[in-house]
Amino acid sequence: MADNEFKALLAPPEARRFVLAGFVGRLQMSMLGIATILLVTSATGSYGLAGAVGGTILLAQAFAAPRIGRLGDRLGQGRVLRPVLLLHAAGLAGIMVAVATGTLWLLFPSAALAGVAFPPLGPMVRARWTARVGGTPMLKAAFSIESAIDEVVYIVGPVIATTVAAALSPSVGYLACMLLTLAGGLAFAAMRRTEPPPLADPGPRPSLLRIAALRPTLVFGLLLGVILGATEIAMVGYAADLGATALAGPLVGALSVGSLATGLVYGGRRWSSTLSQRFVAFAACLAAGLIPLTMVTGAPMMALASFVAGAAIAPTLIVVYEIVESLVPGERSSEGFAWVQSALVIGLAVGVQLAGQMTDAYGAHVAFRVVAVAGAVAFVAAVASTQHVRAAAEVLR
Repeated sequence: MADNEFKALLAPPEARRFVLAGFVGRLQMSMLGIATILLVTSATGSYGLAGAVGGTILLAQAFAAPRIGRLGDRLGQGRVLRPVLLLHAAGLAGIMVAVATGTLWLLFPSAALAGVAFPPLGPMVRARWTARVGGTPMLKAAFSIESAIDEVVYIVGPVIATTVAAALSPSVGYLACMLLTLAGGLAFAAMRRTEPPPLADPGPRPSLLRIAALRPTLVFGLLLGVILGATEIAMVGYAADLGATALAGPLVGALSVGSLATGLVYGGRRWSSTLSQRFVAFAACLAAGLIPLTMVTGAPMMALASFVAGAAIAPTLIVVYEIVESLVPGERSSEGFAWVQSALVIGLAVGVQLAGQMTDAYGAHVAFRVVAVAGAVAFVAAVASTQHVRAAAEVLR
């Protein structure tokens, strides 16, 4: 069943092309943070400055992504993506110039530009799938494909960034981020046949945040971002406490491997439960799966705990996208999915900050408590959303 659905979705050549372009363009999502740290610290030695630059990119991205998605829905994805990509590249170039010339005041306006013009390729790819198979059981499998791609991005991207930086230079690593985004993004923008048609009436629309069920769903997305950001920092601190910082990558990678495996399983199954029931069930699994991170000792047991914790991430996030698809008008799906991305990015920034402070003050094991608490609160947010999404969930049974 699973293989047949995945094959059917990817059988048309145009589908494979926009999926591949979206993958290449999205590699930067997992590369840019570590590439920024490597670039700025190579010139200044300041992790604080590097973190502030990276945080500026994240917050600007969170602010702008829904607005870019809205423009894409109104005017067409390709028409909006091309200038956005060029502005994003200009922002990244500004950061490189600031580091190369020592003009540090240029870092923050350049970071703001790079973030404001961060291309929301993930939401736009999902919007294309929604336009093709929205309202059918195939959409779950399509979102599963995208979730798997996201996990591969977060496994492969940091390896590319660190390898290029180590073998050549941090500047070349940063340039690789820019080139991958331009190559994938411009190719994606050129595929006009598969993009959703722009709104027939591109006039003003009320904010999607007025949709009652969307708000607790986005709160859950924010908390999931906190979980991901805090886990990454806590894993780095844990590996350092073991005296083997190089283990941080495999430990974080175990989280992504667990998420990748279960995301594909989820997408390939036909579920008899309602969407709201699955949301609560997976949120409960996520909250429970995070608890062992606060208790285990030793690298092998932490890798296993990381795999278990990751196992609920992809299915839960796929359900979030299914909920958004069921609540948001189809012609505004890019904007709706971009709101999820913004919530995740804001949570990521908060999680990194909270866990970083806890790790500095008390150690990594205490920082994992931030992760566990965020998981418990996320479960409450999932429960709070069920009464709003129940009717839409019945349609997708």
